[in-house]
This record gives sequence, structure tokens and C-alpha cells, in this order.
Amino acid sequence: MQLVEYWIDNRKVSFQLDGTTEAGPETVLLEADDNVIRDSGWDDVGYCVAPFLAEEHVRKMCAGFTQLIRGELAAAGISTNDTFRLDMYHRLVTDEQHAEIVKRTRIGFERHQFPLSMDLVCERISQICKAPLTIEGAKYSGRPFFLRIVRPQKPQDNNPPHRDVWLDHLRDGVNLYVPVAGSNELSSLPILPGSHKWSESEIERSVKGARIQGLNYTVPTVTRARQPIKLIRPNPGRLEVLVFSPYLIHGGAVNMNEDMTRISLEMRLWRR
Repeated sequence: MQLVEYWIDNRKVSFQLDGTTEAGPETVLLEADDNVIRDSGWDDVGYCVAPFLAEEHVRKMCAGFTQLIRGELAAAGISTNDTFRLDMYHRLVTDEQHAEIVKRTRIGFERHQFPLSMDLVCERISQICKAPLTIEGAKYSGRPFFLRIVRPQKPQDNNPPHRDVWLDHLRDGVNLYVPVAGSNELSSLPILPGSHKWSESEIERSVKGARIQGLNYTVPTVTRARQPIKLIRPNPGRLEVLVFSPYLIHGGAVNMNEDMTRISLEMRLWRR
């Protein structure tokens, strides 16, 4: 059993890992892959918080996501009405019901379920990255967006710190995180600036089969690094988007709020 420690905005977070770990080779993955943020102006830090869509679009988008979550709650046998608020989701579900909802939604939602035209999103993120981007690249799965649900004081609801690109099908693109409900300085996605250009040999990670607080995760977890694992929460506002390299260490987004669920839109785009 290994104690793993990291920091989010100077607050220490820890978990127990049961399993083996390893360091990677003397390789910087991004040097051999397509760095779609190369000309963005923020490639050195690996992330950017920028204005996203107009108020009317954000309002419509969040209303649509509310209906999607209400549908998932109904499928779990939980009724809601028009007063339902996404940030109060945790008051309605048991751990078992939440696990059932996550099992269904973790594969993502289909394009026709997105409340807006996907072209609006692709156009805006292309502007931010200064590169032509699309959801329909070689990595497109047919389910282009995800709604991440992180309940308060439930560490098991978030992936520990990781690099998405340790899963090969998530390489060569760019990620976006959009606050939908309950996203603030205590719950929004943490990232480690500049870590997208670290060599694999600088990072120790879990090996497949390792368990974290008794749970298995698909992507390997960062357990140690030559540099301190000090993440920050850029904390985008309601009309903003966090765009970041999937090569960047991120995650470990424990929701430290007392009584507020965090729900966010997560998408990936690739060069068109």
C-alpha cells in the first residue's frame, strides 16, 4: 500500500494506492504527436481560460443538460420536477444510484443530444487554439460529449491526477472543460501548468490493475514526479471555457464544497 500525495491550490490531498507503479521512458510524447495548441500563444503553460459562447447559447445548453440529467435520474427511479437544480443532484441519489448513472453516462452522449449546434463549439475552440478543429477526427467515437458529475465530499467521483494520453485513443487533440453547475474554486478541474512537456521518465504512474481507495480507474494515475505535483484550479466562470492539452497532468478534482454537486461539460477536439 502506497500513500500518494498531491496539492491543489496549496491544499494537500492524499489517497492510498494498492498496486505497483512504474516510470516511463526518456520520451516527451508531445514531441512525436500533433500538438494542436502549438500556435495558440499559450502552449508554454498548456492551458487557457477564455470567453466561450454567448449568454443565450450557454443558457440553452445548460437547460438541455438539465433535461439530460433528469432523464438519467428517472432511469434510476428518481423523480424530479421543474424546480430541480443540477447542483442539488447529490441530495437525491444514493451511492448505488449514482454508480448506476455513471455506468450509463461515462461512455458519453450522442451528438443529437447536444442542445446546440456542435459547429458553434468547434468554431470557438478553433479560434482559441488558432487551429482548425473538429469533433469528427480519427478519434471520433460517435459520442462526442460528456457530463462529469462530482458530488461534494465524495473523492471516488473524480479521476486522480493523470494524463489522458496514456490512453492512445486520446492523443493528438485538445480538451475542454465548461462549467455547468456547482463549478467554483473548491470544485473545478485542477491542472498542472507546463506538465504537458515533461518527459515520461519524470513521472511515476500506476500500473494496470492498481486500486485507489479500493477502486479501479481506466487511465493510470500519477503517483510521484521529479517535480512537485502542485495543481491549480483555473476556475473558469459561467461564460468561459478551460481549454487544455490532454498531455497536461490534470484531475484529482475532489469537490470540497459542503453541499453542492459540480457538473461540467467535457469534450475533445482534433485537427480538421
